[in-house]
Amino acid sequence: MKKYSKNKKLNTLLKNIEKSLIEDLGINEIKRYYNEFKNCSDYNIVQYGNLLIYYADIRKLYIDSGYAKTTINNMSDSKIWETYKRQVGYVVRMLLSEV
Repeated sequence: MKKYSKNKKLNTLLKNIEKSLIEDLGINEIKRYYNEFKNCSDYNIVQYGNLLIYYADIRKLYIDSGYAKTTINNMSDSKIWETYKRQVGYVVRMLLSEV
């Protein structure tokens, strides 16, 4: 797995997202979502690709990656959802740039 960021917490989070994408979907399925849903920040992978869909699970992912529990719990559900979708989209683009 590659290094995504100099920030340790962010890098851990993005590597966890990468691992989840590869294990749950595989590269071919990721490519299919990427090609079919180019106008979505996450290429519809979060909602329809069966990644984390519950706010509590997303918050746990951030906390397990090293982010402060109070900071994450103070974020609204919509903000954490949109942030997660953008970060999944970023990981998808980085993965596909290597292939």
